[in-house]
Amino acid sequence: MQRSIRRAAAAIAVSVPLVLGAGVGTATAAPTTSELLVPVVTGPQFVPAGVPGGLIQTIPIRAVVGEKPGEVRFSAADIRPYYYQFNYRHLTVNWRNLSTGEAGSAGLRHWNDEIDRTQPANQGGSQAFRLPLEVTARTGTGPVFVTVTHDRENPDASNALIPGLGVLFVP
Repeated sequence: MQRSIRRAAAAIAVSVPLVLGAGVGTATAAPTTSELLVPVVTGPQFVPAGVPGGLIQTIPIRAVVGEKPGEVRFSAADIRPYYYQFNYRHLTVNWRNLSTGEAGSAGLRHWNDEIDRTQPANQGGSQAFRLPLEVTARTGTGPVFVTVTHDRENPDASNALIPGLGVLFVP
C-alpha cells in the first residue's frame, strides 16, 4: 500500500510541472569555437619583404558556429601586431556547403592596423587595411568544407605553402 502511494505521489510530482509547462524549454546549442584542423602555413619570409616571426609561419584560423543558424564567423586565432609589410597581405576564406553546394569567399586581415589613416602620407598603397578582422559567412546548415589562403598583393598571388583546411558542421 505504501509503495503505491509513493508511486502515485512521484507520478503527480513529475506530471504537474509538465502539465503546467514548467521545465519545458527550447533546446538551443551554445556557440562553439574551434580552430581549423590545418592552420595556414605561409611561404618563406625573406628580407626586405618578409615579416617578423620566422622564415615559415603558421596562422591558425578560428571558426565560431551556433551563434545563428547557417552562419560561421571566421577570424585569425592570433591577431598579429602591425608591421608595414602586412599592408600587402591578407587571408581569403573559401567555403562550400557539402549538402547544398553553396559556396563563397571573403577576405580578412590577420594583423592590427595601427596607422593613422587620416594622415596624407598613410592613405596610399595597399587596400588590405580596409578588410575586417573577422567575417561572417552565410554557409547554410550542414557540413561545410573550408580552405584559407594567405595572399600577397605584390606579386598578386598566394604565398601559402599549405592552405588552412577544415570541415565544420554548421547547425
